[in-house]
Amino acid sequence: MSASTSRSMPSSLWLVAFVLIALNLRAPIVVIGPILEPIMSTLSIGTSTASLLTTLMILCFGLLSPLAPMVAGRLGLDRALALAMIAVAVGGLFRSVPSISLMMAGTILAGFGIACGNVFMPGLVKRDRPERIGPTMGIYTVVLGIGATLGSGTAVMLTHAFGTWTAPIRLWALLALPAFAIWAWFGSARQGRDNAETPVPITALLKSRVAWTLTCFMGLQSLGFYTMQTWLAKVVIDAGVSADRAALMVSTINLVSMPVSYIVARTAARRARHSLFILILTALIGTALAGLLLAPTAQPLLWAVLLGTGQGGCFAIALTLIVLRVRHAEHAAALSGMAQSVGYLMAACGPLLFGMLHSLTGRWQASLVMMIVFLIGQSVAGVLIGRPHLVEVKASSPAGRGRK
Repeated sequence: MSASTSRSMPSSLWLVAFVLIALNLRAPIVVIGPILEPIMSTLSIGTSTASLLTTLMILCFGLLSPLAPMVAGRLGLDRALALAMIAVAVGGLFRSVPSISLMMAGTILAGFGIACGNVFMPGLVKRDRPERIGPTMGIYTVVLGIGATLGSGTAVMLTHAFGTWTAPIRLWALLALPAFAIWAWFGSARQGRDNAETPVPITALLKSRVAWTLTCFMGLQSLGFYTMQTWLAKVVIDAGVSADRAALMVSTINLVSMPVSYIVARTAARRARHSLFILILTALIGTALAGLLLAPTAQPLLWAVLLGTGQGGCFAIALTLIVLRVRHAEHAAALSGMAQSVGYLMAACGPLLFGMLHSLTGRWQASLVMMIVFLIGQSVAGVLIGRPHLVEVKASSPAGRGRK
């Protein structure tokens, strides 16, 4: 929508459409994990092949995110969002077919749609809600958490209720259709006026120190989150924590992160400087990592609360800074594409490195020290990106000319 068109839409309808997009950006990722066992049994595949159904999607985020700004430039942001949602829907339906080749194809297609959605959302907020960046980004991060929680938490229940593991995958695929319909209507409501937007390629940001600093911060916080989501339970179980308490720790991280992300996004949007804010959040993560390293069984739920607070806050502030560190919506899409493509590639490496160090040493201490080292780098990047400098865009196009 153009600015005038977006203002003519009821804010409640826009918000419903926005929430529907956000719900579809996490649930399809996590819905596979809880039902991998029946999937493997049906398809007669091993763990390495089955793991591709989740890791392949995360790799798609890193590899395909750079394409998103070009898609938005050609179609306009509203129609690009509609395209992303139909890709999620069709890809999800392919993933619900008990054929490994179709499931892999569906994973790539849905991964492309989610990668585009991840990139588009900060630019959408910058374009349509510039006066309400904090509350809107807060809602966005909370809904991402809700989608992830519902996607993983209902998968087994829906499988039992319908008698097939295809049911939860298919139901989440169908949820993308209302989002597609609303955003396609938003795009057509403009009646062709200013539908295509001037694209800003990611290459226009490659000489910007601010863009690279934010990319490093996004990547390191993503690496920390996905690594701990993957390995935390195993680390504490090996230390002597019960399996039930370990599962509760992981759930606590996700539950705590939702309200924290909302508060942090709203607070960050009101501030010009964020360095101290980020240092406090990373210090909470550091305290939790030190606790897991030195006394994993002493206060396991406290370590989980600290991780949820710090990681949820860092994720929210990273997304909010994508909006705050640019002046224009098309720049936000390019910055989001750059930060999230590198960020998800880094995130995919974290769990692998964490596990490799354990294999080499036979203990988790070296892996946790590695996470503390990465956290130091995250803190440095956070302090630098916390300064109120805007991203410089190379003036090679009308959109970039004269802007910083």
